[in-house]
Amino acid sequence: MGDELVFVEKKVFPDGEIYVRVPSKPSGVAIVVSSTHPPQERRLLELLLTVEALSSYAQGSVIAVVPYLAYARQDKRFLEGEPISIKVVLKALEAAGASGLLAVDVHQPRVLSEWLSIPSKNVLPFEDIAGYLYGKVKNAVVLAPDMGALERARRVAELIGADFDYLVKERDRVTGEVRVQPKSLEVNGRDVVIVDDIISTGKTIALAAKSALAQGASSVTAVCTHAVMVQGALDLLYYSGVREVVATDTVPSPVSKISVAPSVVRGLRELLEDMI
Repeated sequence: MGDELVFVEKKVFPDGEIYVRVPSKPSGVAIVVSSTHPPQERRLLELLLTVEALSSYAQGSVIAVVPYLAYARQDKRFLEGEPISIKVVLKALEAAGASGLLAVDVHQPRVLSEWLSIPSKNVLPFEDIAGYLYGKVKNAVVLAPDMGALERARRVAELIGADFDYLVKERDRVTGEVRVQPKSLEVNGRDVVIVDDIISTGKTIALAAKSALAQGASSVTAVCTHAVMVQGALDLLYYSGVREVVATDTVPSPVSKISVAPSVVRGLRELLEDMI
């Protein structure tokens, strides 16, 4: 049998419990594609149940493709008594029977090798993002929200032929006003592109946009991989002067315009090669 696309049957029982069923038996490698955006708990459980069903049903490996991997930001114990949430998620996927995992732009990629013993792949959609931006910005500077995310800004900047820098917060000692501005580059007269992995509340980018425009930036574009966008985030960004907010389609939203399919396909091929 050749490649086959199958939609998993899902329903919710009157007591709220979830039911899933794979309607046909895969003849080879089974690939489950499921993003775990809000409501995260329900989507995670659906994914785990589907992986478990396939692990005892499929004739080959079961690979989970999770474009947005929930709970990835809780990757260590920030305070005593906290769980490492992403560890729980990854261990649960492995325990359910996943033979491999592909995710897109995980907050801290090290968690995959740290907590999984199965093959894994973290896909970075820089080419997809750069393809969307190319030709839309002029004399651009690509900014990371902090030094830790500078590599993301560098990769996108190199692909579109732009400069790159990262943002730092500064507080005026007299007025107490907080400003977010590039560490070293000038933005006057330039198109600014702020690139991040996740936009949730949008507060940091909104503050950065106001500061950049106050410093003479021609425009500000906010780009992210995962548009989680809590209520009011998008309005906040536009109100702060951001010209365009754009994201990949790992999470459905009004601004999810960039397909990660090309990067996911390439990553999946590499993962399958690693598993042979």
